[in-house]
Amino acid sequence: MDYSKHGTQKKEKHIRSDIPKAKHKVSFNIFRIFIFALIAVGVMGIAAAVGGLRGVLDSAPQISVEDVIPEGYKSFIYDRDGNLLTQLYQPETNRIQKSINEIPEVLQNAFIALEDARFREHNGIDPKGIVRAFFVGITSGDFSEGASTITQQLLKINVFGGGDEDSLLLKFKRKFQEQYLALELEKTMSKDQILEAYLNTINLGASTYGVEAASQRYFGKSCSEVNASEAAVLAGIAKSPTWYDPISYPEENKERRDKTLNDMLEQGYLTQAEYDEAMADNVYERIAARAEEQSDNHRVFTYYEDAAIRQVLQDLEEKLGYTSEQAVNKLYGGGLKVYLAQDNQMQNIVDEEYRDDSNFGYNNALGLEWRCSVLEEDGSTSNYDQLTMQYWYWNNENSSFRLIYNNADEAWGDINHYKEALGITEENTLAESFYQPYAMQSSFVLMDQHTGEVKAIAGGRNEKQESLSFSRETQATRQPGSCFKILGCYLPGIDAAGMTLASSTMDAPYTTPSGYTPSNWYSGYWGLTTVRKAITQSMNVVTTKFFVEDVGPDLAIDYCRKLGITTLTDSDYVESFALGGLTYGVTNLEMTGAYAAIANGGKYVRPVFYSKVLDRDGNVLLDNTNPEGEQVIKESTAYLLTSAMRDVITQGTGGPVAYGMDYGMDIAGKTGTTSDSKDLWFVGYTPYLTAGIWLGYDQAYSMEGQLSESEHEILWGRIMGRIDSECGYEPTSFTVPDSVGTRTVCSKSGKLVGTSVCTAVTEYFDLSALPSGYCNDHVGATICNVCGGIANENSKETSYKEYSSWSQIPSFSCKCPPETESVESTNSETPPTTTPSTEPPITPPTTPTTPTTPADPTAPTPVG
Repeated sequence: MDYSKHGTQKKEKHIRSDIPKAKHKVSFNIFRIFIFALIAVGVMGIAAAVGGLRGVLDSAPQISVEDVIPEGYKSFIYDRDGNLLTQLYQPETNRIQKSINEIPEVLQNAFIALEDARFREHNGIDPKGIVRAFFVGITSGDFSEGASTITQQLLKINVFGGGDEDSLLLKFKRKFQEQYLALELEKTMSKDQILEAYLNTINLGASTYGVEAASQRYFGKSCSEVNASEAAVLAGIAKSPTWYDPISYPEENKERRDKTLNDMLEQGYLTQAEYDEAMADNVYERIAARAEEQSDNHRVFTYYEDAAIRQVLQDLEEKLGYTSEQAVNKLYGGGLKVYLAQDNQMQNIVDEEYRDDSNFGYNNALGLEWRCSVLEEDGSTSNYDQLTMQYWYWNNENSSFRLIYNNADEAWGDINHYKEALGITEENTLAESFYQPYAMQSSFVLMDQHTGEVKAIAGGRNEKQESLSFSRETQATRQPGSCFKILGCYLPGIDAAGMTLASSTMDAPYTTPSGYTPSNWYSGYWGLTTVRKAITQSMNVVTTKFFVEDVGPDLAIDYCRKLGITTLTDSDYVESFALGGLTYGVTNLEMTGAYAAIANGGKYVRPVFYSKVLDRDGNVLLDNTNPEGEQVIKESTAYLLTSAMRDVITQGTGGPVAYGMDYGMDIAGKTGTTSDSKDLWFVGYTPYLTAGIWLGYDQAYSMEGQLSESEHEILWGRIMGRIDSECGYEPTSFTVPDSVGTRTVCSKSGKLVGTSVCTAVTEYFDLSALPSGYCNDHVGATICNVCGGIANENSKETSYKEYSSWSQIPSFSCKCPPETESVESTNSETPPTTTPSTEPPITPPTTPTTPTTPADPTAPTPVG
């Protein structure tokens, strides 16, 4: 080993030379590690980015063509002749479908020029637009610059819901998904299909969606008729339907319109001449005029349209299985076409008569419809109306308080007193409404008994104030009174309980097994009475006896439900049911529909307000054009009831209905009056039409002494008489079916004539239920009016009386003394004389005499 100075220096030099090498080696290794790490991070970043992007794309919704087609379309209501009456839509379904062939090129090009200039060229995304939007965002920090294509916008609205994300990260996520799905969508849909879907989807302000609804809203015409200026107006709305609404913000929309026209010029969609003409067009004057016209013509649905809407919703649920929410969405957003069954001529007649106050005895006192919402101290909201006010007055100040006024000042006096008592002030009142219709109201239903079509209705006397409001003819359940005797007693009794029009019972004091004691509307009792007479004179005691002893509530309620009465409950299984004493009452529509079944030979056809409903593609969704109906009662039963109810008009309680009718037209029907005259009814029919009328106060106040109580019958006859004459119905009679024949019977007992006391009448019978027994139910005698004994030669005043049995005839002869001789002159005498009674003699109950009808009581007598 060299320890010399030279050797030592050499060794030091060598060591010094190795240090840089080591440092270089270490530095290189560090750099290499850094590169490797950078590459690793880059690879992981790319992998993460690719994975993240893949995750974003994988999380994109699965779509099909159906997913981008707009679902909500407004529906239309037409009259029976196909004339448009009104439209139905929700806030986002005011849309009318138009095919791309029906949308003019100028309108297509306006949207393309403004929203997506390269729409016809790209495959769903626009790379140039993306780059432009990116640099604008980087340089300005504003990433709102649009780069979405029409395809992406369609996806944004119909797939992603159209809203904006809260964060930039979510914004980018959805943008990537839109672009991905746009590429996929354009593989399955053509450009025209995408553009058609887009132009039918977009929100164009003023609660309109799609170019057709918007064009009708702003210009009053179809989109197929728009010019370049109008097309540019519509295209300009799309970016912000609120801010660029041409009605509310015409100046802002004009800026967008001008930009659209300029883009169309630059992109070759307009010539210079077309551009100049469009720019000079003062389109906003027309838009303003159209808006004012529509505000002035705000249309409230009629009572008939209300009823049709409600019935369509009901049928969507009951016939097609929709939920209530689905039914509403279908009707208000399914693009349906509803055709009404209404007859316009008949409806006009009903409307004219209901506007004539003389038809209601000029009873024009005012009612009250008042509502008030109040903010309570605890922050809750309470609602008050005229009914809560009425109850308060009843319970606190006046048990006979009624909502009937001569003027508005009287009504406000009661309202303000009520509000003061409850502490309601202007400061805590949130909202308040006030309206005074006529206090005395009425409803009317007219239908064709053969088809079930409701031809016309009246839901009240006043002009309707709002759509889908309370409707008396279909929603008010009122006590039907004696109108219900036919349905609740005589119809089931004749059809299934062995009764005939000649069945008889005593009109005499009567108490049912449960303790119910009915009373007649007239004083006293009329003795032995047939079903025909009981119907004609609307007798309560006789009806109750037949119901309790022959029919029963089970049979009666079963028939009523088959006849379309839906308001009955378990509480209605009582004796008063036969007299119309129902728990919840019945609607005019259901009463009229039930009587229509009698008029239709016993076949019940549901009353319908629409003939058919078509879906958006023209397929029949609901159809009422060929109703089958259900044979609820025998044809013979229907005619027997009709025959008896003809007598109601000709000799009974319904005489006033004939005042306005042609006397050659057969009419049948039944009156109804409830306790204290709270409800007045008449339901009747001709061989063509059935109609029901109700008159009363909404609050069921008594009408005693306020009317002659025949106004409603006269109005029924006036309406039906006008319809017969003005609508071409020839006078005719009811047709007697082959299953009905006649017999001559006793007018009191309904049995074959058995004694000379019987008053013979011709009665109709079902051929399977002809009478076979002879009358032995009553006898007659001439009675002295002075002493009450059997008349003899001493009786000064006599009368003929009939009795239901021999035991009821007085057992003694007249005890009046004979007249004494006059002694005024001795030159002459005039012996007393007696004039024999012309009434039939006493007829004891012996073997029946030979009947006046054919010898064989089972042989039918032909009906002429």
